[in-house]
Amino acid sequence: MSNPTRAVSGFERQLIEAVASHLPEASALQLHADLASAAAVEMGLGGARVGFVISGYERPPYQGQHAYPVELQMHDADGAELTPILHADASGRLLELEIIRWDGAALISPRIDSLVCYA
Repeated sequence: MSNPTRAVSGFERQLIEAVASHLPEASALQLHADLASAAAVEMGLGGARVGFVISGYERPPYQGQHAYPVELQMHDADGAELTPILHADASGRLLELEIIRWDGAALISPRIDSLVCYA
């Protein structure tokens, strides 16, 4: 059984917009367009992996994925280091957000105010 879709959260939206602000114009415009038409699907426990479904876009058969070329770092509510990774599909369309908590514990509440982007 598949997980139900939900609206993209404010946290996810802010993180995706931060990535878009560090991309070349064409890639940023596509990411903004995808975000405007996206719904989220929980794929991991506690928001550690979230997939995106883009309305009107039929995703091609899986041919791999790649991270957007922006390195992200942030902290969880308890100060633990997190690395969010925003992935695109082989066609360059919004696919997935993965958040790695390096100590292996479950996510608590990632702090968007601690987000740092390196492009």
